[in-house]
Amino acid sequence: MKLLSILFTCILLFGSSTNALINSQSPYLLQHAHNPVNWYPWSDIALQKAKDENKLIFLSIGYSTCHWCHVMEEESFENTEIAELLNQDFISIKVDKEQMPHIDTHFQHTLSLLKEQRKGWPLSAILTPNQEILYITTYIPPTDSYGVDGMKTLVPKMVKLYRNNKDRVAKIVEANKKIILKKSVVEKSTIKKSEIANQYVSLMKKRYDKIYGGFDRNPKFPLATHMKTLLDIYLLENNQEALSMVKSSLKAMSTGGIYDHVEGGFYRYSTYSDWIIPHFEKMLYTQAELISLYVKFYILFPEPRYKAIVLDTIKEIDKRLGYKGLYFSATDADSKNGEGRYFVYSYEEVLSAFKKANIKNYEEVMEYLDITEIGNFDEELSNVHQNTGFDNEPKNVQKALHVLKKLRLKRDFPFVDKKILTGWNSLMIKSIFIASYFDESFTFKAEKSMRELLKKVYIKGVLYHGFYLDKEAVDKAVLEDYVFLIDLLQTAYMYTQNRTYLSLAGYLQKETLAKFYENKKFYLDDTKFRALAQYGDKYYVSPLSEFYHTLFTQANLTYDLKLLARTRGFLADERDRILQHPDQASQAVLALLRSDYGDVLIKSNKKNLLDKQKDILHIRYPFTLQATQNTDKYLACDEKTCFAIDKEFKNIVKYIENYKGTIKQ
Repeated sequence: MKLLSILFTCILLFGSSTNALINSQSPYLLQHAHNPVNWYPWSDIALQKAKDENKLIFLSIGYSTCHWCHVMEEESFENTEIAELLNQDFISIKVDKEQMPHIDTHFQHTLSLLKEQRKGWPLSAILTPNQEILYITTYIPPTDSYGVDGMKTLVPKMVKLYRNNKDRVAKIVEANKKIILKKSVVEKSTIKKSEIANQYVSLMKKRYDKIYGGFDRNPKFPLATHMKTLLDIYLLENNQEALSMVKSSLKAMSTGGIYDHVEGGFYRYSTYSDWIIPHFEKMLYTQAELISLYVKFYILFPEPRYKAIVLDTIKEIDKRLGYKGLYFSATDADSKNGEGRYFVYSYEEVLSAFKKANIKNYEEVMEYLDITEIGNFDEELSNVHQNTGFDNEPKNVQKALHVLKKLRLKRDFPFVDKKILTGWNSLMIKSIFIASYFDESFTFKAEKSMRELLKKVYIKGVLYHGFYLDKEAVDKAVLEDYVFLIDLLQTAYMYTQNRTYLSLAGYLQKETLAKFYENKKFYLDDTKFRALAQYGDKYYVSPLSEFYHTLFTQANLTYDLKLLARTRGFLADERDRILQHPDQASQAVLALLRSDYGDVLIKSNKKNLLDKQKDILHIRYPFTLQATQNTDKYLACDEKTCFAIDKEFKNIVKYIENYKGTIKQ
């Protein structure tokens, strides 16, 4: 801390072409290290400096592959006039939301309560020296635009207000606190146990896009966790509406432009409802959750295209994000010549390439892939997707995609954020285990990656948030790292029946409760900041919601009835909060259903369980676990008793699928 303080002082006294972000490991912070803004990383030193100098805090939260973060940097943070305004009267603090997800979650949640606007990045906030909210929003233009104050107006206005009208500042701060407090009040839910699933489906139907599939309008995110919950509700209660929404959405995404038909992998979201034009970032967590979802759906409703999507996505992510068995965080949307330029095509270049490749039906193929003279993206450029007006795929489409891939190889690939995050890697490695349904070698691949991850981030009994390339891990783990790693270890146990993984999961689970649970509340971090954990599943699953599932899994795999009762107690305490906005808390809703229905445990010897791994996945009951027992027979057990025993696995399956209707407590 002393060295950091000295660095800050030297920069202020002697000047520099860099600021205090220069010594960070974060790619995002390093992107801003040469801004004329005198940035500080989030730290006790920077926060104390604001108090000591009685200056407002300008807080900016983003990440390295964020398009609008790049825009705001270019427009405002590289602007010397705006930089001088900030440097004179503010302590300016940059946060990498992937490095400090607890800080980001807190302020994003605050933004949603105060403004009721769409959350996102960059998040911009003006705080008092005591970190109280004076102003909060997302992107801010450099000058006034569409009735919104730009940086050149807003910054001096806030300074004038803070200096000259302390009473007004106090009233704004107090009013914000009251709004947050009022909107944070949890009302008692009137939803009965038997109504939870139907209520959830009903709310998702209101968000469902009947024309194009998916949920909400634009921007439209994949919402994999929501679809997983709908699919499990279909399995539990044969809810055909839930199935229909998932089925049409997965199909629309697989043919739409949110999927990269040329190289594989999913972009972060679609900018419009029709799925054609995406935001071209590829995030590791997006791939992980969609791989798992498409495998799960394929098992129920086999379709060759979905298998190909899973395998091609894994291949592409291994190529672009893979690093010594682990995975980098993301690839950027912006290319050398502008947003999406690596991924899109002009009509003339494709026409020439197809003719040269002797694709005789090039006109038909180009129409099928929606590569047109007017384009569908920008400046007569086209993003590839499947034209749904065709009954069948024309000849030579696969050859054409290969040609398009070769065209891309001549271009510069976008920036890759080379952070290796514990939580996101755990999500991805788990999905590789699940994808072993298609390729048994993936079990070995996933296990090897998991061991490498543990070697890098679990050091001398301390779990870390991640690391940068070959540098040592520095930041301590937060809730999502613990939870997603525990989930991975439990998955690894069921795919390998190696008891060591289950034991480590149990140890980390106890540590999670000790670090992140206090006074009947779960927190995202165990620092002084203490950000309250939230239930929202959007970009990826809520770690708090997932934690309940890991508790159920651990309790039932180890016959820990005390832990099982405690988990149900957690959910009872949080039930009203979960059901306040159930369509935003999909995985937590599923945890309530799981508590109600209960788990089924299949037991047999290790060889039997590993031989029947695929068959177990076909059981149409979502809360099915497996554990080794020294017997040649198969047992089906719930938390109270083993209700079936048989030499034939197929008979055990019948017992489970017939029994599930009576599992409710």
